[in-house]
Amino acid sequence: MMASFCIHLMGQRQPITLDLPCADIGYLVEEASRAKFLVGHMAEADEEGVCRRVMIATCRIECAVEVG
Repeated sequence: MMASFCIHLMGQRQPITLDLPCADIGYLVEEASRAKFLVGHMAEADEEGVCRRVMIATCRIECAVEVG
C-alpha cells in the first residue's frame, strides 16, 4: 500500500512530495526508525513526464506530513 507524504529534509529548502510504501504516518514512523533509507516515487512527474524512483536517508528527515 502506498501513501503520499510531504517530506522536509535537512539541507533542502523545499519539501518533496513522495509516494512511499507506507499505509499511513504511523507506519512511516516505524519504517524510518529502523531503516537507514526509504525507497519510493516522486509524486509529481519531472520534465520528461516520469515519476522517478527515489531513495532518501531517514537521518535527513526533519518532518513528514501525510497528504494522501
